Amino acid sequence: MNTTGSTPPDHEFPLADTRPEPRRPERRRRGGRGGMLLSAAALALALATAVLVTYVVLTDELGGGNDTAVAAQTEPASSAATGHEGHAAMTEAPVGGETVEPFERVDPNVPAVPAGKIKKFKLDVYEHVTRVSDDLQPARIWSYAVNGVFHRGTGVSTPMVVNEGDRVEITLNNGLQKEMQVQYPHSVDFHSAEVAPNQDYKTIGPGETYTFRFTADHPGVFMYHCATDPVLMHTAAGMSGMMLVKPKNLAPVDRELWITQQEYYLGPKSGDNADLAKAEAKQPDVIAFNGYANQYSKAPIAVKPHERIRMYVLNAGPSIWTAFHVIGTVFDRTVVEGTVGHSVQTINLAPSQGGWVEFTLERKGTYPFVDHAFADMGKGAAGVLAAGVPAKPGMGH
Repeated sequence: MNTTGSTPPDHEFPLADTRPEPRRPERRRRGGRGGMLLSAAALALALATAVLVTYVVLTDELGGGNDTAVAAQTEPASSAATGHEGHAAMTEAPVGGETVEPFERVDPNVPAVPAGKIKKFKLDVYEHVTRVSDDLQPARIWSYAVNGVFHRGTGVSTPMVVNEGDRVEITLNNGLQKEMQVQYPHSVDFHSAEVAPNQDYKTIGPGETYTFRFTADHPGVFMYHCATDPVLMHTAAGMSGMMLVKPKNLAPVDRELWITQQEYYLGPKSGDNADLAKAEAKQPDVIAFNGYANQYSKAPIAVKPHERIRMYVLNAGPSIWTAFHVIGTVFDRTVVEGTVGHSVQTINLAPSQGGWVEFTLERKGTYPFVDHAFADMGKGAAGVLAAGVPAKPGMGH
């Protein structure tokens, strides 16, 4: 069925009736005052220990760069160039008759702006079973592929890049092929656009397609996401990504990287959809950069000392703030939601906010980048820039 600008009746796609029943936390019997104090103390000690261990791993063990050992200085072009050691075998077991997608490292280099007077993006919605962390069960993730670029084996959707003032055409395809495995109605909402949402952000059913246009008049790092009710369910399942609108006269740098931070709420069983009750309680199992916990700690991003780096950062949420920080440097310049900063240690991003940071790494070594909310860093929001030293798989652990 091919429909343009149509909204299916509610009874055709009863999302509330077909998604898994939300799992609610069980109530536990309260103990005495002494037991409560002891439990609180034990929890505090465990959290402090976890934070300390994670921070030491990312700083002390990674900080000992060898000035005589120089890495290859270019990031692999393929998103699958570097994987986690031993991970492929871990992700081949079938779940409910479906094979779990093997991990493929996501290329963090910023994609090119499409050719043509009108920048055309074909968004294909697909639902897939993958892990978003080495040590947790697989989940069913809902994602967008952009112009044929899929990130199977992770939970991230591909970024879109245009220049300020570009005319943009979006074609949303909701599971046109059987292999997309789409079961639900979906939509797409662009924070970079000025349009009438009721006209252009329409919900369409499986097998349907829809096209609309807008002009990217405002520069910045913007979120795109599914806006179909319940929005929290769709975004918690992974349906969000980055649209980068580069400003006019943006100064050149040596390297441009993109980082999208997202939360993942795993269901009670392997291969389940996102757990809505966990999302409502803001209790994520994983908080990851570019769709997979710690992927750039285990396979760091190779850069050069003294080159100027620009990192575009989006907090796709859906619910938790981030404090983005690179250990071992100070941001020379930041642009966050239109505000320019200088000599900045950390940028703070609410859910859906974005911006970019610019800096230079002065010495050879390994430089962790983290969500400086340490509990969230401990859930996977950490990576490493390897400046002039071997970017070895597993060096982040």
